[in-house]
Amino acid sequence: MALHPADSDPDKLIRAFIAVDVGEAVRKALVPALERLRRIDSQVRWVDPKNWHLTVKFLGDVEWRAVDGMAKALQEETATLPAFEFRVRGLFPFPPGRSPRIVAAGIEDSTRGLESLNRALEARMQAFGIPPERRGFKAHLTLGRVQNPRGQDRLWSVLKKFEAEDFGTAHVKEAVLYRSELDPKGAQYTLLATAKLTK
Repeated sequence: MALHPADSDPDKLIRAFIAVDVGEAVRKALVPALERLRRIDSQVRWVDPKNWHLTVKFLGDVEWRAVDGMAKALQEETATLPAFEFRVRGLFPFPPGRSPRIVAAGIEDSTRGLESLNRALEARMQAFGIPPERRGFKAHLTLGRVQNPRGQDRLWSVLKKFEAEDFGTAHVKEAVLYRSELDPKGAQYTLLATAKLTK
């Protein structure tokens, strides 16, 4: 079952998403690159490494009353899917184009585990009024959010030096349902439920 206060207003809206962890090995490999990027004078709000995760399905604003049902649906779907792995390689601005909003790490999903999990959740979450993503699923790991895309030439130049960097492999054995709350220090994430993948 999902973890949330028993006395919560069932009509209250919370922002939620489903994600997988990148693992400690990838986290340690990425930290030196992040520290170098932090030294650049840029308007970027960097994500604390302990909060790094790969979003598989963004749910948006949902009612508390739906959380238990979503958690159960998530657990039923992961029970049919095998554990998998993905590789983290390269840093780049995202989305591509003139006004990227995110500093991201690239994901190589050769086992198609992320793709399979996303596809299952896109279908299952429609029962809770969550529409499928129109733009399609593009796996990426958010390291920082750009506050102002102007004057970021130095940042994008340094990112190119990391575009082929291999940051290792993440081994995924579970998916997590999170609540997201914004405060002046950035997004805060609360674990609501975990869902194990099959061995």
